[in-house]
Amino acid sequence: MCQILHTRDQEAARALLDDFLLENEAEIARVIRRAQRIAHLDYRDKDTALSYFGQALMKMVDTRWRAKAGPGTSQVFNYSRNLPVILEQETRYFVREDRRRGLLDGTAGVPGDSAHDRKAKALARSRQLFEREHARTPADEELVEFHNARMRATRKDPARQSVLATAEDLCSLTAVPLQDPNLTNEPGLVSEDTPDLALPERQQRLDAVIAECERQDEERQLSGRRAMKREPVQMATVARIYLADHAQGDLATRQEIIDKLGATQQAARREVGSHLSEVMKLLKCAFSDYSRP
Repeated sequence: MCQILHTRDQEAARALLDDFLLENEAEIARVIRRAQRIAHLDYRDKDTALSYFGQALMKMVDTRWRAKAGPGTSQVFNYSRNLPVILEQETRYFVREDRRRGLLDGTAGVPGDSAHDRKAKALARSRQLFEREHARTPADEELVEFHNARMRATRKDPARQSVLATAEDLCSLTAVPLQDPNLTNEPGLVSEDTPDLALPERQQRLDAVIAECERQDEERQLSGRRAMKREPVQMATVARIYLADHAQGDLATRQEIIDKLGATQQAARREVGSHLSEVMKLLKCAFSDYSRP
């Protein structure tokens, strides 16, 4: 990253940034998943989380590293383990800011419901009371005055609770359309799709892992001492769901596997987690020669 920052050529910096993202793809995916979980984002919406990660990366580059006076490294960035923590914090910051401004859906049920939501609910109630009392729709200035008077009369500290309104709070937020990117104004979109030459070999190893899972399922079924009241979760099924999108570099999470299996009972959910751990051990053994020296 320091090399990217001190590269004056924009094309070279863009190529170095692409290489950095590809090299750290697994670590970036972990940061995004952790930010999704802590910020209560929908785990199925990968694009939104990736967008917030991009904002965090740009903020870190612009406000932290560009503030350095010389070409040397900053002490906080001398250890690579600091980077995921900083990126996760910045990603969650952008999520909080958009929730506070009401630009992100899905704030219901999130701990610490945003001030924007509280104010919007109170404004809607004030509008209903004004229309019921005066039998007409209030103007913006009338609604703000009526709402603030009601809040000061019913709340102990309305300013601290962020329920006092202004005329700006009545304006609905609208998305600003951006120019559609195309190959003429965004040369960075031009890319060459190179074939994954190692995919057939990886697929053979994965098929061997799934076959081993099927063998263990058969052994488990034959050694069963008593019939179960529910249909047991098969390890091979868990492995197939976990590895379904491995060619695109995406592996299913435990919750995604549970959702696809429709496992509602607590015992079945525990069984999914146990099978997933066994599948991970088999995968580590199958790809042990892939580990870095």
